[in-house]
Amino acid sequence: MGSFKNKINNKKKKKMEAEALNELIALKNKMKEQFAAGEYVEAMDTMAELAEHKKMDPEVMLMGATCYFMTGDSERAIKWVNNTLAYAPNNVGARILLGRICLTQEKQDKGFEVLSFVVDNQQAAMGEEDKKHLMEILNYCHDNMSDIMAKYPSVVEYYNDNLAELPKQDNGISKAQAAVDRLKALLNKSKGNNDTKGTKTTKATSDSQQSASEPAKKADDVSASGQTEASGESVDDIIKKVMDSELSLRDKVKSLNTFASGLYLNEDYHGALKLLKKALEIDSHDPFVLRNIAYVCVDMKDNEKALTFAKALPMVDFALLRSIKGH
Repeated sequence: MGSFKNKINNKKKKKMEAEALNELIALKNKMKEQFAAGEYVEAMDTMAELAEHKKMDPEVMLMGATCYFMTGDSERAIKWVNNTLAYAPNNVGARILLGRICLTQEKQDKGFEVLSFVVDNQQAAMGEEDKKHLMEILNYCHDNMSDIMAKYPSVVEYYNDNLAELPKQDNGISKAQAAVDRLKALLNKSKGNNDTKGTKTTKATSDSQQSASEPAKKADDVSASGQTEASGESVDDIIKKVMDSELSLRDKVKSLNTFASGLYLNEDYHGALKLLKKALEIDSHDPFVLRNIAYVCVDMKDNEKALTFAKALPMVDFALLRSIKGH
């Protein structure tokens, strides 16, 4: 009898352990999705849940370190980099992040020492993301602190050998337009402007065919008031639709940012700037909005304002500074 009860108890215990494990796996996957989407604050909240269960691993720790860095908290970022390296001394991503943090904190020699260690000892362990991040950092350093970089020949040699591997930027028009279309549908839904399923399907098919056959709109498709021939909506109409919707404040910021990208691609910089400034009224510290306003200012030939917004970012953006410098 006792043996039978023990079997039942063991089964219950194993079931509970399996459920707990599945919950932790789900939390980690949730954090990875948030991290990939650039939702760094939310990812840190999820990391806190994992920490409560005392189920931290080097991958989670490194994501946490990056989240702190991306939100401007370099002190905590370094702490979590050290935690990562304590559990996984050969973690390449953690060392690259440490080098990047040092460079942004005006500790250039320390940063290059860390990156030299990676180049000299850990190339074989580098993944594609590691290589990409390292080359982005070195590309900026080559353009902005080449005199210091020259003191580290192995770093210079690695940069020169892999220069051809730097990713080419595309214009992102189709991706941005798709995001704008999704947001319009979401906003209409939030205001209760739902058509029948058949009407939606017909319209979606028509819109898809039209976008596939028409070239991207040029600047002359946008009027001075910010009204596009494609949608017939002015910038003020877009702002009203977003602000009157039932979206959360965070989603409103994202919506304004995405609509601004559509105007930006059509070279309506004044309209894009107006939408982005409205987003800043909701969240004056959003790094994505600040960065995009700076880029808009660069294209408007207003480098002074661009630099002001760039300085407001919680972390140095190498590509943005390079863009400002190039104008």
